[in-house]
Amino acid sequence: MYRILFIANEIQIGGATKELIHLASNLKSEFKPIILMNKLGPLSEMCERLNIEYAVLKYKAFSIGEGSTKMKRIIKKLLVPFLKFEYLMCNKIALYRIKYLIDMEKISLIHTNVNRDDFGALLSRKYNIPHVWHLREFGDSDYKCYYFRKNYIDFMNKNTESFIAISKVIQESFIKKGIDAKKIPVIYDGIKINKDFNKKINDNKLRILFMGNIQEAKGQIELIEALHLLPVNVLNNIYVDFYGAGGKDYIKFLKRKVNEYSLKNIKFNGYTHDIEKIIKNYDVGIMCSKSEAFGLVTIEYMTNKLITIVPNTGACPELVTKNSGFIYEHGNYKNLSDIIFKIYNMTLEEKYNLSENSFERAKFFSSKNNARNIEKLYEQLLE
Repeated sequence: MYRILFIANEIQIGGATKELIHLASNLKSEFKPIILMNKLGPLSEMCERLNIEYAVLKYKAFSIGEGSTKMKRIIKKLLVPFLKFEYLMCNKIALYRIKYLIDMEKISLIHTNVNRDDFGALLSRKYNIPHVWHLREFGDSDYKCYYFRKNYIDFMNKNTESFIAISKVIQESFIKKGIDAKKIPVIYDGIKINKDFNKKINDNKLRILFMGNIQEAKGQIELIEALHLLPVNVLNNIYVDFYGAGGKDYIKFLKRKVNEYSLKNIKFNGYTHDIEKIIKNYDVGIMCSKSEAFGLVTIEYMTNKLITIVPNTGACPELVTKNSGFIYEHGNYKNLSDIIFKIYNMTLEEKYNLSENSFERAKFFSSKNNARNIEKLYEQLLE
């Protein structure tokens, strides 16, 4: 049996952590996972529920996002020297303490879940264990990360047997940065695909869902601007729900725009754990991100038979085909507005066919497919 040590980036159950849980849960019996996390929380609770082995050890990421607000960006920039020192000392201690927590001689392979963490690479170098590094974000165009290593690409190349790019655009981005093209296959993320069900489509109204963190990079303002361009008689029959946590200032800005445009049927619902129970009630799912590395939310829309609208940026065009949804020009509010208007005026049969095509497309991105493809990579490395 091969023991795979996963290095988790965060304890919250965000997109990357969901993927880690899906992968660990779907591995064949010959691969036994153990997840290393830097503190207890939702991830450890999930591991206990799913009977997945885990360990807790304090370690730090070698890169951080610049911050979602101007004040956070200023503070982080001032704190970079301190944060770098904290990272160096914390990981030095963690490298020493790991032997008292995990028998590293029994670890066959180390898999780092997010490109911000280098602790897996440090362990790989120390114990001479093959290392896989998942690339789940651009780092620059999406989060504008600070790096505590000057030549971090060179370090990544030297201490990794294989990378995993979650989309073609991520693959292309990191090859341009200097990652060895021979070591970076594309393996799309996956989710648990719903069993087939009869979709109920609203006839005389359109219910739109927008999931994701409420922040500028996610593009909620694009949908608000697009709705503003619709005729009043159409707007009266369109209902929009935003689900996600976010910065107070940005949410206030969005609400001011909603009031300015007299958009009555828009709600900001915050984050919810029950989204799976309500998502099937919607007709349309929208993603407006400026630079999405994959777009797990998009697949969640599709497996729930929502008609999906995405921008022509990041990995979105890799996920949605012309038969399974719509792709609009990012930043072009009129283009997005026209697509919503078109969907509103579709017949029930046309809406039904699109929702079914969306569901069929989602099957390509199943968590089982994801696990099988990663297992093949493990087998190649372990040979």
